[in-house]
Parts: sequence; C-alpha cells; structure tokens
Amino acid sequence: ASHAKTLTAVAGFAAVGAYTVRGRDPAHAEPLNPQAGNSSGTKGWFSKPWSSYQAVPALPDLVPGYDRVHIMRRSFYSVSLFTQLRDKESSKSNFVDASRKLTVMLFNEAMSLVPHKPRTVTTPVDGASYVGMDIPNPETELCIVSILRGADCMADEISRLYPEVPIGKILIQRDEETAEPKLFFSKLPSDIEKRRIVLVDPMLATGGTASTAVEVLREAGVYEQSIVYVSMVAAPEGIDELMKTHPQIRMICGEVDRSLNSRKYIVPGLGDFGDRFYGTVP
Repeated sequence: ASHAKTLTAVAGFAAVGAYTVRGRDPAHAEPLNPQAGNSSGTKGWFSKPWSSYQAVPALPDLVPGYDRVHIMRRSFYSVSLFTQLRDKESSKSNFVDASRKLTVMLFNEAMSLVPHKPRTVTTPVDGASYVGMDIPNPETELCIVSILRGADCMADEISRLYPEVPIGKILIQRDEETAEPKLFFSKLPSDIEKRRIVLVDPMLATGGTASTAVEVLREAGVYEQSIVYVSMVAAPEGIDELMKTHPQIRMICGEVDRSLNSRKYIVPGLGDFGDRFYGTVP
C-alpha cells in the first residue's frame, strides 16, 4: 500500500517546521532541568555525577509507515541550510555552501545505519576506561557510490572526510518525456560485494533512477541489506517506489517534501540540483 498520504503529513512537518514531532514547541518550551525532577517530585533517571555517555546512542527518527526509512534530525541549523538550498534567489556560492554542509550532516546520520563494532579503550587519565565503538574500516569495508552528476558533489565532500574510501560512479539519466531511467555507465570497485555501500543522490523524485542504481549494485554482488541510500530531499512517491522494489535497503533523507507535480518534479523542491550546484542553470 502506498504511504504517500502518510508522507504528505511528514512533508507538511518538513515544510512548516512543526517541531511537535519531538513533543516540544521551542516557542513555548522551558529548558529541561533533570535535577529539578517533575511535578511529582521524582528525580531524573540519571545517576550522579551525570556524564553524557550514560545516554544510549540514537538512530535517526523513522519516517512514519516505514521501518527502514529514516529522516535526519531536524534542528534550527539544518532548517537554515535547507532554506538557503531551496531559495531560488540563493547565489551559487550559497547553494554550494549549504549543499556541502548538509552532505556532512547526512553522512553522519547515515553512518549510524551501518554496523558498528564495540571497543573499550583506556584513556590517558588514571587508567580510566571508555566503552565505545568503531565504524567499519573506510578503506576496506566501505564504499561511496554516487549517481552522476548531481551526487558527485556529495561524494567529493565525503571523500574529504575519508580520503581512503573508494568512490564508485553510476550514470543514469531520466528521459524528460517519459521520466524513465536509462543506465549509461558504471564503475565500481572490484570487491564491492564485500563492502557496506553508501549510495548518494541529492534528490529522490520518482524513485526510478535510485531503483536502477540499486539494481546495478545488486548485479555486482551487493546485498540489499548492505546499502544505505542517502538523499537530501525526497518525494513520497519516490520513497514508495524505492522501498517497494528494494525493501531491504535502508534510507536516510534530509527532508521529505509534499509530492511530485505533473512534470515529475519535487514540490516544493529546490529546482535542478546539478544545474544550481555547477552553475549551469539555463
């Protein structure tokens, strides 16, 4: 069944900034004071002295109606970046700046969706121990795959964080008349089937291009469960299509928009990402 109706409500949340999804309206909320307890006089859950690692690491929120589709944690800072990205009056430099910053934020969230290995280390102070974890080895266990050309900027930004991680490329273009995807080119690491894949694509519209990219990875020996698809802006129709054709992948979106228009463009959207990023707007 389609989740477009459910996601329309999510899109409204993304568009108008209804922060009540976390149970707090910043215009009226009071700061939390754990030591003050609640109205019944009960103290907070923590043990004294409180330290931040008492809190369990959290996954990004799930999009309602799905168990493998996540949404980036929404903050005042992320909203300001999306405002900069969506504004048709934004200069190229402002658009590029917002894109790069959002890519880093999204990648940080995406890395929460790959398996981590627990590891306890000893700190330099008093022989104290810290129970932590390691991400997969970027050089031998990860691969970034970009869907050309818009996603190249995302792959480049991630490569700055992890220069050792290999980058795969897939070129798929959408027919402007039929909106159907066509594969033109792919170049992937020879051992890609052994790696966790972060598949980046700035915009998920109909889902056809993303589904084709996942098919290319499947044909190269990659399991669906090893793929995390990362998109800045997604339409409900695209999410429905991608999860229908590849239900075992995981997805992280920056924001979920309202719908597609008659020309299959995301609304409210942000225009053609590649043209705006590279300065080739007609």
